[in-house]
Amino acid sequence: MKRRFFSIYPIIALLLTGIVFTGLSCKKLSDVTEGAKLIVDFSLIETSIEVRVFDAATGEMIGQDDNRNVTIRITGIDKDGVVDATGLQPANQQYTTQKGILGLGLNPTSQYTPSQMRRVSFNVVAQADGYLSTSQHVSISAVGKNFVRINMVALDNPPAGVTIVREENIGNLVGGQLEEPLLITTPGGKAELTIPAGVVMKDAGGALLQGNLDVLLVHFDNTVEEALAAFPGGLMTNATALDGTSSDGMFFSAGFVAIEIKDANERQAKTFEGGTLGLVSEVSPETYNPFAQRTVAAGDVVPFWSYDENTGSWTEEGSYTVANNGGVLELSAEISHLSYFNFDWFWTEFCYYGVDFEFVVQGEVCDCFPLEGIMRRQSDNAYIAYVYMWVCQNEPVHTFYAPANMPVYIEWFDNLNPTIAVDAQYQPTYIEDLCEDITVTIYLTAIPYGTTVTAEVEVYCPSDPEFIIRPNFGLWYHKSGELNNWRYAEMVNGYAEICGVELGATYYLFAYYDGEYYYEPFTVTETNYEYIGFELPADVCDEVFGL
Repeated sequence: MKRRFFSIYPIIALLLTGIVFTGLSCKKLSDVTEGAKLIVDFSLIETSIEVRVFDAATGEMIGQDDNRNVTIRITGIDKDGVVDATGLQPANQQYTTQKGILGLGLNPTSQYTPSQMRRVSFNVVAQADGYLSTSQHVSISAVGKNFVRINMVALDNPPAGVTIVREENIGNLVGGQLEEPLLITTPGGKAELTIPAGVVMKDAGGALLQGNLDVLLVHFDNTVEEALAAFPGGLMTNATALDGTSSDGMFFSAGFVAIEIKDANERQAKTFEGGTLGLVSEVSPETYNPFAQRTVAAGDVVPFWSYDENTGSWTEEGSYTVANNGGVLELSAEISHLSYFNFDWFWTEFCYYGVDFEFVVQGEVCDCFPLEGIMRRQSDNAYIAYVYMWVCQNEPVHTFYAPANMPVYIEWFDNLNPTIAVDAQYQPTYIEDLCEDITVTIYLTAIPYGTTVTAEVEVYCPSDPEFIIRPNFGLWYHKSGELNNWRYAEMVNGYAEICGVELGATYYLFAYYDGEYYYEPFTVTETNYEYIGFELPADVCDEVFGL
């Protein structure tokens, strides 16, 4: 059963054929309260979470050019505070992307209003046929707009640094017990799994597996950026230590291995009796040990973690020592249950509110726009996370989930927004400590491109013409033929403005309402669209406003 906390998008469903051509703006009309009419801006969702899911190898959003969908589940401490963009919350907290996109928000009650004193934290777990399950931990400490990027690994086309082996119809289980030993090795020998004879395999419900087995073994090279960017669970996350305490932090990976074992009836192995499985993972000599402040060496002790692919949660299992095996550094572990496993040092110096970013735009530009980039560590140039900032002139962009006492730098993407360029002296931007109470100023240059288009919407209900509605919403759009160049836009208080639009060009608009997705073409023929005094259908007025 779905719970509806509030509803804001019936207007979008009605107006997708034209009104919804919105733009990158935070601008509000100055006279919206004039006169005796009651004017409502209807901005109930104050904190939005825009989720995009990408194929890690192709860089394309999953389903952007076909009908593939990704199942998204919300888990974690504040999962009950997450709703979809229309205010609906499924009982199982399960949603579905369309064209790789999902709009979420926080229930705008005081319980889930984020602040420095009240962080809202949860996991976004992504699952899709043919892909490894993954997730991202989200922690929000301020009201506003948030962007989450998830990279998923396709089993038949992994990104650089990810090696996969799938052995089918091997071994034989009788009464749940393996008759002969098995050895599975990934291409190039990066990971090795040994299953001894006599071990008994059970699924999560305690049922015995039977017959032949299908075994999947996946290794992530922690020194390859494409692999790190698709790291299941993300590198900045929440984890539970051996003593049961939970904390936020950042993984310094020494290698990641995913294992799945199924029988002929698709029962998936979870626990083992009568023995343990042996796991060996090669360690790149370029791996950085943050506590020794040098590259890894034989004798280094590395904590060992398991990842629950259904909840997106990490749990420490113990620790193992790096060994030199004929000139190759290795980590070996004994496992008694199946999961995804990670050899990692966990950096727990973390903050929830830190550096403020100030963006100074030289030239004319629409008020708000997204700026994206990749954050890396200065110590070893390793990938940490994608960075997404919603930039509004004269408003700081806050850092509220970041590693402390760790020098980093951000390389900004210039090619995603044709109207904005980061000045060369800030490309990249170096920051010594993201948790300092300082302001980092970055200069941008506005690039003349296309035309600025504005839209203004003011609608009313026939049963009460004095009740005026000025809608608030956001959506994704792309120019026809440019599926890899999605841009985000919003309308605030019935007004929108967007730069870089080509007159005569067709754009595809993407929005979501009440479990349905709308993907509609719109050809821009004017520089200003006004829908003033537009009458809403009676059923919409009754559903949304009770009028």
